[in-house]
Amino acid sequence: MRRSKFAGWALAAALTVAALTACAQEEGPILLPKPKPVAKPAGPTLLVTCDLACNWKLDGKERGPIVAGDSATASVSLGQHVVVAVTTDGLDKMEKKLDIVAAKPTLVRIDLTPVRDARLKTEQEAKAEQDARDKAQQEAQVRAAQVEAAGTWTDPATGLIWMKKDNGIDVDWHQATDYCQNLRLAGYSNWRLPTIDELAGIYEKTQDDDHWNNKGRIKTSGFIWSRNQGEYSGSMASFSFGLGKQYSWYSSTAGTRALCVRHSGG
Repeated sequence: MRRSKFAGWALAAALTVAALTACAQEEGPILLPKPKPVAKPAGPTLLVTCDLACNWKLDGKERGPIVAGDSATASVSLGQHVVVAVTTDGLDKMEKKLDIVAAKPTLVRIDLTPVRDARLKTEQEAKAEQDARDKAQQEAQVRAAQVEAAGTWTDPATGLIWMKKDNGIDVDWHQATDYCQNLRLAGYSNWRLPTIDELAGIYEKTQDDDHWNNKGRIKTSGFIWSRNQGEYSGSMASFSFGLGKQYSWYSSTAGTRALCVRHSGG
């Protein structure tokens, strides 16, 4: 009886295994769910903004353009990095050095407007200075042309060579001295202010329509500075061809003119 029960159980177990095997063959293998991958922590990144349209580089490598007011991103490693931005016209540039110490986003703000404004201000100042130099040079050329056109007159009594026309504008004594020292006329450069006696020596009262009142008919348009000291401290002597008299003026007074002279012998 026991053998009969045991044989029955064995047969039942064998049939169960056979049924499971057949089922597995029909439905395929039983798949277990795959484990989910572990997310890696995000690395450091740069968020670069530019107030003007620019092209930028990261560590010397071109990264493309950035629209004005827009931004661009880039992944970086920990450590030192260099961001360079240049306006699209290539005139303004800014460089920033970064030290990335944490794996997180880093904002890099590029403000090129102050750089551009400083450049424009410098250019404007340089242009103003150049314009002033050009104007001074043009005025000097005009004065030189006027003097050249006036020519010279040589006094036969003394051999002194005089300008035929004074400088035409009121200057102080120091400016008059510089004017004669810098004068280039008739192929000579060694011009100077005359002495008061030299000025008085060419005075000659005339009755013609020009009223130059001098021997050489030199055109004088005001008081003429001399190289001699005046009658009081800080003054220099001048001569009036209209009145035929000597006067004294403070050397800093810009109310007298320059008439240059030189020796014929050099």
